[in-house]
Amino acid sequence: MTTERNSYRLFDAPVRSAEKERVTLSQEAIERQLEAGAFMMDREEAIAAGFINPQDEPDTVIVDVRQEEV
Repeated sequence: MTTERNSYRLFDAPVRSAEKERVTLSQEAIERQLEAGAFMMDREEAIAAGFINPQDEPDTVIVDVRQEEV
């Protein structure tokens, strides 16, 4: 995230990139994170729980799950 001075020069405001970063995780890595206390919910659940603001796009990434060869 970069910062940019506003027109009144009073404070710096974060400027989010419109591009989403792609992250690749294995199924094992996801399971380890869930076991450590991470949780998953869809956008509507997160809005209802108050974790995100529906008018503001949070910093997010696109997660690709890598299939492990058995």
